[in-house]
Amino acid sequence: MHYLETLHNDDHLRIEWNGSATFNIQIPVGGQWVDVECFTCYGIESEHEAFEYALEWVNENMNEGG
Repeated sequence: MHYLETLHNDDHLRIEWNGSATFNIQIPVGGQWVDVECFTCYGIESEHEAFEYALEWVNENMNEGG
């Protein structure tokens, strides 16, 4: 697994990538990371590309109020 911790709208998030096509977006709850969103993207070839795509996904899909 590959992980990237970041802030989005002042919320602490962790992006988990399985090294293939699956991503989980997680938030800290009670000292544990809890999945709140998941998505897939095929054809990713590097960790850099994966997290670049994931950050774009977060910006487009996890805005306040829906």
